[in-house]
Amino acid sequence: MIPPLPSATPTWHNDTYQSISPSRPELNVSGKTVIITGAGSGIGQEAALTFAKAGASKLVLLGRDESKLAETQRLVAAQAESKSENPSVIVCDIFPVSVTDEKTMQDIAGKVGTWDVLILAAGFLSTPGPVVSSPLDDWWQSFETNVKGTVIAANVFLPTARLPPADSSSIHPSAAILSLTTGPATTFPAGHLKGLSAYMSSKTAGVKLIEFLAAENPHVFCASVHPGMVETYIFNKSLSNAAVLPMDTVQLPAHFLLWMASPEAGFLNGRTVWANWDVDELKAMAAKIEAGRLMTVGLEGWPFS
Repeated sequence: MIPPLPSATPTWHNDTYQSISPSRPELNVSGKTVIITGAGSGIGQEAALTFAKAGASKLVLLGRDESKLAETQRLVAAQAESKSENPSVIVCDIFPVSVTDEKTMQDIAGKVGTWDVLILAAGFLSTPGPVVSSPLDDWWQSFETNVKGTVIAANVFLPTARLPPADSSSIHPSAAILSLTTGPATTFPAGHLKGLSAYMSSKTAGVKLIEFLAAENPHVFCASVHPGMVETYIFNKSLSNAAVLPMDTVQLPAHFLLWMASPEAGFLNGRTVWANWDVDELKAMAAKIEAGRLMTVGLEGWPFS
């Protein structure tokens, strides 16, 4: 469809499509371990189902609500069993935890061991309101979860990221860290986002943090993904109106994350992308993206032409 918002690609998607489908052999993740925070609902839950469908051998699901994690675990098992001719076998472990709990996160990392894909889907949105009248604890929790939570996840899991074989000639990292962000945080003026200062500021900081992780860890692919407009708990808490926005299916960002974890997306290391953008058109822009600062956080109007 024609993009309803400024877009890096001429084609805009609201639903999944063949190039990002978990049925594509090129996106198969057989033998891989995938860790997902915020896996109890929404995009995190759908990402678990997507990577399972693409052949992941082990899923590690993190979230604050054990009952919700257990439901995701049940859905993964049911999906595997539904393959009548060749039911798949997948290890699916759940760990109830807040991503801000450094000690417990460290313990989980020790139990998980080597991993291939880390998806940071946990997030927090403070109650919308002006900066000066927002309760400080609630406002700051956005930074605790969305920024500190990312730092903790990186600190505890990076030491066990899968390394490329010593004799490998591949230019692509073996492991991937994918962080969910929000595109408006880095592209829309604050005047268009009144009341969402904590969430948008913390997400902007999170995007820059992912850029640093990419620069400092060349053996790991790191990128931020705006998942589009999906009706999740955070979407509804933001007081957004699904009736007037170009809404997307939850499968779109989940399948897009699968594609981002593949070697095809290697040129997007350290970048921020929207799940709505067409991946084939992005691949046609690879050389231009890698040559400059496109899709990174900077100061509007600088460097000057």
